[in-house]
Amino acid sequence: MARIKGVTKSEANDEVRAVFEEQEKRYGFVSNTAKIYGLRPTIQKGVQALGAGIQASGLIEPELRHLLCVKTANINGCPF
Repeated sequence: MARIKGVTKSEANDEVRAVFEEQEKRYGFVSNTAKIYGLRPTIQKGVQALGAGIQASGLIEPELRHLLCVKTANINGCPF
């Protein structure tokens, strides 16, 4: 159980709700992390920009990024 109660989809503003809907479409659920970031949409935008910047930099090959995602999910006990 999360120690910090995140934003629900019904409480979220339009920008945060769009992120939630994208996660639901991609993963089938909204992550607890996204719900927490939804409390501060400016932080959520920053986290998204950081991820996009890392991906756009080309410093991490797509195959390695995929392996990192799978390994991280495995460590955290999440199906991927």
